[in-house]
Amino acid sequence: MTSSAVRRVAVLAAAVAAFALAPCWAQPSGADAARKTAAAAPRGFAWEAAKDGRRVLLAGTIHVGRTAAPPADCNRRFAEVAVVAFEADVFDAQRVGQLVQKIAMYPPQEADLKSRLPAPLRQRVEALLARNGMDSPALWRMKPWMLANTLVVVEATRAGFNPAFATEAALYEFARTCGKAIAEIEGIEKQLALFDGASPELQLAYLEQAVRGIESGEGEREVRRLVAAWERRDAVDIERMLATMRASKGAAERFVVEQVIDARHPAMVDAIERYAASDRLHLVAVGSLHYFGPNGLLALLAARGYAIKPLD
Repeated sequence: MTSSAVRRVAVLAAAVAAFALAPCWAQPSGADAARKTAAAAPRGFAWEAAKDGRRVLLAGTIHVGRTAAPPADCNRRFAEVAVVAFEADVFDAQRVGQLVQKIAMYPPQEADLKSRLPAPLRQRVEALLARNGMDSPALWRMKPWMLANTLVVVEATRAGFNPAFATEAALYEFARTCGKAIAEIEGIEKQLALFDGASPELQLAYLEQAVRGIESGEGEREVRRLVAAWERRDAVDIERMLATMRASKGAAERFVVEQVIDARHPAMVDAIERYAASDRLHLVAVGSLHYFGPNGLLALLAARGYAIKPLD
Protein backbone atom coordinates (compact mmCIF):
# COMPACT_ATOMS: atom_id res chain seq x y z
CA MET A 1 0.00 0.00 0.00
CA THR A 2 1.48 3.34 -1.04
CA SER A 3 1.69 6.37 1.24
CA SER A 4 -1.09 8.11 -0.72
CA ALA A 5 -3.30 5.04 -0.37
CA VAL A 6 -2.59 4.99 3.35
CA ARG A 7 -3.70 8.61 3.56
CA ARG A 8 -6.95 7.86 1.72
CA VAL A 9 -7.69 4.91 3.97
CA ALA A 10 -6.80 6.98 7.03
CA VAL A 11 -9.42 9.56 6.04
CA LEU A 12 -12.04 6.80 5.87
CA ALA A 13 -10.82 5.36 9.15
CA ALA A 14 -11.08 8.77 10.76
CA ALA A 15 -14.65 8.92 9.54
CA VAL A 16 -15.29 5.57 11.16
CA ALA A 17 -13.81 6.84 14.40
CA ALA A 18 -15.97 9.92 14.18
CA PHE A 19 -19.03 7.80 13.51
CA ALA A 20 -17.90 5.80 16.54
CA LEU A 21 -19.20 2.42 15.48
CA ALA A 22 -16.11 0.57 14.37
CA PRO A 23 -16.38 -2.22 16.96
CA CYS A 24 -20.04 -2.75 16.08
CA TRP A 25 -19.73 -3.15 12.31
CA ALA A 26 -16.27 -4.52 12.47
CA GLN A 27 -15.16 -6.96 9.80
CA PRO A 28 -17.74 -8.28 7.32
CA SER A 29 -16.98 -10.88 4.70
CA GLY A 30 -18.91 -12.61 1.95
CA ALA A 31 -19.13 -9.87 -0.65
CA ASP A 32 -21.06 -12.12 -3.03
CA ALA A 33 -23.99 -12.36 -0.62
CA ALA A 34 -23.84 -8.61 -0.11
CA ARG A 35 -24.09 -8.00 -3.84
CA LYS A 36 -27.13 -10.25 -4.11
CA THR A 37 -28.98 -8.25 -1.48
CA ALA A 38 -27.69 -4.79 -2.39
CA ALA A 39 -30.56 -4.19 -4.79
CA ALA A 40 -33.04 -4.18 -1.92
CA ALA A 41 -33.66 -0.54 -1.03
CA PRO A 42 -32.77 0.08 2.62
CA ARG A 43 -35.43 1.71 4.74
CA GLY A 44 -33.71 2.77 7.92
CA PHE A 45 -35.03 4.58 10.97
CA ALA A 46 -36.63 8.02 10.99
CA TRP A 47 -38.74 9.87 13.55
CA GLU A 48 -40.29 13.23 14.32
CA ALA A 49 -39.75 14.60 17.82
CA ALA A 50 -42.26 17.32 18.77
CA LYS A 51 -42.89 19.42 21.88
CA ASP A 52 -44.94 22.60 22.40
CA GLY A 53 -45.28 23.22 18.70
CA ARG A 54 -41.56 22.73 18.04
CA ARG A 55 -40.22 19.79 16.12
CA VAL A 56 -37.11 18.18 14.73
CA LEU A 57 -36.64 15.22 12.41
CA LEU A 58 -34.33 12.37 13.40
CA ALA A 59 -32.57 9.86 11.16
CA GLY A 60 -30.99 6.70 12.52
CA THR A 61 -28.05 6.13 10.22
CA ILE A 62 -25.84 3.19 9.34
CA HIS A 63 -22.16 3.97 8.88
CA VAL A 64 -21.44 1.61 5.99
CA GLY A 65 -23.27 0.73 2.80
CA ARG A 66 -23.38 -2.02 0.22
CA THR A 67 -24.19 0.16 -2.76
CA ALA A 68 -24.22 3.84 -3.63
CA ALA A 69 -27.43 5.69 -2.87
CA PRO A 70 -29.61 6.89 -5.77
CA PRO A 71 -29.33 10.55 -6.76
CA ALA A 72 -30.73 12.97 -4.22
CA ASP A 73 -34.42 13.81 -4.71
CA CYS A 74 -35.09 17.32 -3.40
CA ASN A 75 -38.88 17.00 -3.56
CA ARG A 76 -39.53 13.92 -1.45
CA ARG A 77 -38.93 12.64 2.05
CA PHE A 78 -37.02 15.52 3.65
CA ALA A 79 -37.94 18.31 1.23
CA GLU A 80 -39.01 20.70 4.01
CA VAL A 81 -35.76 20.35 5.94
CA ALA A 82 -33.59 23.47 6.07
CA VAL A 83 -30.55 22.08 7.94
CA VAL A 84 -28.96 18.62 8.10
CA ALA A 85 -27.04 18.10 11.35
CA PHE A 86 -24.37 15.38 11.44
CA GLU A 87 -22.38 14.04 14.35
CA ALA A 88 -19.37 15.44 12.53
CA ASP A 89 -18.69 16.74 9.04
CA VAL A 90 -16.25 14.12 7.76
CA PHE A 91 -16.54 15.06 4.10
CA ASP A 92 -13.68 17.56 3.90
CA ALA A 93 -10.86 15.12 3.15
CA GLN A 94 -8.11 17.72 3.49
CA ARG A 95 -9.28 18.86 6.91
CA VAL A 96 -9.82 15.30 8.10
CA GLY A 97 -6.35 14.35 6.89
CA GLN A 98 -4.80 17.23 8.83
CA LEU A 99 -6.61 16.18 11.99
CA VAL A 100 -5.55 12.57 11.50
CA GLN A 101 -1.94 13.70 11.32
CA LYS A 102 -2.35 15.87 14.41
CA ILE A 103 -4.33 13.52 16.65
CA ALA A 104 -4.10 9.95 15.37
CA MET A 105 -0.42 9.62 14.44
CA TYR A 106 2.74 9.45 16.55
CA PRO A 107 5.08 12.40 15.89
CA PRO A 108 8.17 11.55 13.81
CA GLN A 109 10.47 11.92 16.81
CA GLU A 110 8.57 9.30 18.82
CA ALA A 111 8.73 5.52 18.63
CA ASP A 112 6.33 3.92 16.16
CA LEU A 113 3.54 1.51 17.03
CA LYS A 114 5.44 -1.59 15.94
CA SER A 115 7.99 -1.02 18.70
CA ARG A 116 5.24 -0.45 21.27
CA LEU A 117 3.12 -3.53 20.68
CA PRO A 118 3.54 -6.75 22.63
CA ALA A 119 5.14 -9.32 20.33
CA PRO A 120 2.08 -11.62 20.05
CA LEU A 121 -0.25 -8.76 19.09
CA ARG A 122 2.33 -7.28 16.72
CA GLN A 123 2.59 -10.60 14.89
CA ARG A 124 -1.19 -10.85 14.53
CA VAL A 125 -1.36 -7.29 13.19
CA GLU A 126 1.48 -7.99 10.75
CA ALA A 127 -0.40 -11.03 9.46
CA LEU A 128 -3.52 -8.95 8.80
CA LEU A 129 -1.52 -6.21 7.11
CA ALA A 130 0.23 -8.75 4.88
CA ARG A 131 -3.08 -10.36 3.99
CA ASN A 132 -4.31 -7.00 2.69
CA GLY A 133 -1.06 -5.98 0.97
CA MET A 134 -0.54 -3.17 3.47
CA ASP A 135 3.20 -2.71 3.87
CA SER A 136 3.60 1.05 4.25
CA PRO A 137 5.66 2.36 7.21
CA ALA A 138 3.00 5.07 7.54
CA LEU A 139 0.65 2.49 9.03
CA TRP A 140 3.00 1.97 11.96
CA ARG A 141 2.94 5.71 12.72
CA MET A 142 -0.73 5.31 13.63
CA LYS A 143 -1.83 5.09 17.23
CA PRO A 144 -3.47 1.80 18.24
CA TRP A 145 -7.06 2.98 17.93
CA MET A 146 -6.39 4.51 14.52
CA LEU A 147 -4.76 1.36 13.19
CA ALA A 148 -7.71 -0.63 14.56
CA ASN A 149 -10.16 1.49 12.62
CA THR A 150 -7.97 1.36 9.52
CA LEU A 151 -7.97 -2.44 9.61
CA VAL A 152 -11.73 -2.35 10.04
CA VAL A 153 -12.18 -0.08 7.01
CA VAL A 154 -9.93 -2.15 4.77
CA GLU A 155 -11.58 -5.43 5.73
CA ALA A 156 -15.08 -4.00 5.40
CA THR A 157 -14.43 -2.34 2.06
CA ARG A 158 -12.90 -5.49 0.64
CA ALA A 159 -16.05 -7.36 1.64
CA GLY A 160 -18.40 -4.83 0.03
CA PHE A 161 -19.38 -2.77 3.08
CA ASN A 162 -18.03 0.69 2.41
CA PRO A 163 -18.11 3.83 4.60
CA ALA A 164 -18.31 5.83 1.36
CA PHE A 165 -21.84 4.43 0.94
CA ALA A 166 -22.95 5.25 4.49
CA THR A 167 -26.28 6.94 5.20
CA GLU A 168 -24.34 10.07 6.12
CA ALA A 169 -22.80 10.18 2.65
CA ALA A 170 -26.24 10.02 1.04
CA LEU A 171 -27.58 12.73 3.36
CA TYR A 172 -24.56 14.90 2.71
CA GLU A 173 -25.20 14.62 -1.03
CA PHE A 174 -28.85 15.47 -0.40
CA ALA A 175 -27.84 18.58 1.57
CA ARG A 176 -25.30 19.67 -1.05
CA THR A 177 -27.57 19.04 -4.04
CA CYS A 178 -30.73 20.48 -2.52
CA GLY A 179 -29.25 23.58 -0.93
CA LYS A 180 -29.61 22.53 2.71
CA ALA A 181 -27.33 23.98 5.35
CA ILE A 182 -25.02 21.61 7.25
CA ALA A 183 -24.40 21.63 10.99
CA GLU A 184 -22.12 19.58 13.25
CA ILE A 185 -23.35 18.27 16.59
CA GLU A 186 -19.85 17.55 17.87
CA GLY A 187 -17.17 17.87 15.20
CA ILE A 188 -14.52 15.44 14.09
CA GLU A 189 -11.71 16.85 16.24
CA LYS A 190 -13.72 16.26 19.38
CA GLN A 191 -14.63 12.75 18.31
CA LEU A 192 -11.09 11.76 17.40
CA ALA A 193 -9.95 13.19 20.73
CA LEU A 194 -12.44 10.89 22.46
CA PHE A 195 -10.54 7.87 21.14
CA ASP A 196 -7.16 9.49 21.66
CA GLY A 197 -8.00 10.28 25.28
CA ALA A 198 -8.18 6.59 26.15
CA SER A 199 -5.25 5.25 28.15
CA PRO A 200 -2.44 3.45 26.29
CA GLU A 201 -3.61 0.17 27.82
CA LEU A 202 -7.16 0.75 26.65
CA GLN A 203 -6.02 1.68 23.16
CA LEU A 204 -4.12 -1.61 22.95
CA ALA A 205 -7.23 -3.46 24.12
CA TYR A 206 -9.23 -1.69 21.43
CA LEU A 207 -6.74 -2.76 18.76
CA GLU A 208 -6.72 -6.32 20.05
CA GLN A 209 -10.52 -6.39 19.94
CA ALA A 210 -10.52 -5.29 16.29
CA VAL A 211 -7.89 -7.90 15.41
CA ARG A 212 -9.84 -10.60 17.24
CA GLY A 213 -13.00 -9.68 15.38
CA ILE A 214 -11.25 -10.01 12.02
CA GLU A 215 -9.61 -13.29 12.93
CA SER A 216 -12.72 -14.94 14.39
CA GLY A 217 -15.32 -13.69 11.91
CA GLU A 218 -17.46 -12.44 14.80
CA GLY A 219 -17.40 -8.96 13.29
CA GLU A 220 -18.96 -10.32 10.10
CA ARG A 221 -21.90 -11.72 12.01
CA GLU A 222 -22.35 -8.48 13.92
CA VAL A 223 -22.31 -6.25 10.89
CA ARG A 224 -24.70 -8.42 8.93
CA ARG A 225 -27.10 -8.47 11.83
CA LEU A 226 -26.84 -4.71 12.35
CA VAL A 227 -27.32 -3.85 8.67
CA ALA A 228 -30.24 -6.28 8.36
CA ALA A 229 -31.92 -4.81 11.44
CA TRP A 230 -31.46 -1.30 10.08
CA GLU A 231 -32.85 -2.23 6.66
CA ARG A 232 -36.03 -3.73 8.10
CA ARG A 233 -36.35 -1.17 10.93
CA ASP A 234 -36.10 -3.89 13.54
CA ALA A 235 -35.86 -1.89 16.76
CA VAL A 236 -36.25 -5.03 18.87
CA ASP A 237 -33.11 -6.60 17.45
CA ILE A 238 -31.19 -3.35 17.84
CA GLU A 239 -32.22 -3.33 21.51
CA ARG A 240 -30.97 -6.91 21.88
CA MET A 241 -27.64 -6.00 20.35
CA LEU A 242 -27.23 -3.09 22.74
CA ALA A 243 -28.10 -5.30 25.70
CA THR A 244 -25.41 -7.76 24.65
CA MET A 245 -22.88 -4.95 24.34
CA ARG A 246 -23.76 -3.67 27.80
CA ALA A 247 -23.34 -7.11 29.32
CA SER A 248 -19.75 -7.41 28.08
CA LYS A 249 -16.98 -7.19 30.67
CA GLY A 250 -14.08 -6.46 28.32
CA ALA A 251 -12.26 -3.13 28.73
CA ALA A 252 -12.59 -2.17 25.07
CA GLU A 253 -16.26 -3.12 24.97
CA ARG A 254 -16.97 -1.10 28.12
CA PHE A 255 -15.17 1.89 26.62
CA VAL A 256 -17.36 1.75 23.52
CA VAL A 257 -20.62 1.45 25.48
CA GLU A 258 -19.84 3.92 28.25
CA GLN A 259 -17.75 6.55 26.49
CA VAL A 260 -18.25 6.25 22.74
CA ILE A 261 -22.02 5.76 22.99
CA ASP A 262 -23.68 6.70 26.30
CA ALA A 263 -21.46 9.56 27.45
CA ARG A 264 -22.19 11.53 24.29
CA HIS A 265 -25.97 11.43 24.62
CA PRO A 266 -26.61 14.36 27.00
CA ALA A 267 -24.81 16.77 24.67
CA MET A 268 -26.62 15.29 21.68
CA VAL A 269 -30.00 15.79 23.34
CA ASP A 270 -29.09 19.38 24.24
CA ALA A 271 -28.20 20.00 20.58
CA ILE A 272 -31.47 18.45 19.40
CA GLU A 273 -33.40 20.73 21.74
CA ARG A 274 -31.59 23.76 20.33
CA TYR A 275 -32.42 22.66 16.82
CA ALA A 276 -36.07 22.10 17.71
CA ALA A 277 -36.26 25.59 19.18
CA SER A 278 -34.81 27.26 16.08
CA ASP A 279 -36.90 28.74 13.29
CA ARG A 280 -35.52 26.26 10.75
CA LEU A 281 -36.47 22.60 10.52
CA HIS A 282 -33.45 20.38 11.26
CA LEU A 283 -32.81 16.79 10.26
CA VAL A 284 -30.48 15.18 12.81
CA ALA A 285 -28.43 12.27 11.41
CA VAL A 286 -26.97 10.12 14.20
CA GLY A 287 -25.90 6.46 14.27
CA SER A 288 -28.86 4.16 14.87
CA LEU A 289 -27.43 2.57 18.02
CA HIS A 290 -27.56 5.96 19.74
CA TYR A 291 -31.36 6.08 19.67
CA PHE A 292 -32.29 2.90 21.50
CA GLY A 293 -32.13 1.52 25.01
CA PRO A 294 -32.85 3.15 28.38
CA ASN A 295 -29.99 5.63 27.86
CA GLY A 296 -30.75 6.23 24.19
CA LEU A 297 -31.78 9.47 22.54
CA LEU A 298 -35.44 8.49 22.11
CA ALA A 299 -35.81 7.72 25.83
CA LEU A 300 -33.97 10.90 26.83
CA LEU A 301 -36.09 13.06 24.53
CA ALA A 302 -39.28 11.43 25.80
CA ALA A 303 -38.17 12.19 29.37
CA ARG A 304 -37.90 15.86 28.37
CA GLY A 305 -41.47 15.85 27.12
CA TYR A 306 -41.04 15.15 23.42
CA ALA A 307 -43.58 13.05 21.56
CA ILE A 308 -41.77 10.63 19.25
CA LYS A 309 -43.51 9.58 16.02
CA PRO A 310 -41.94 7.12 13.54
CA LEU A 311 -41.80 8.33 9.94
CA ASP A 312 -42.26 6.21 6.84
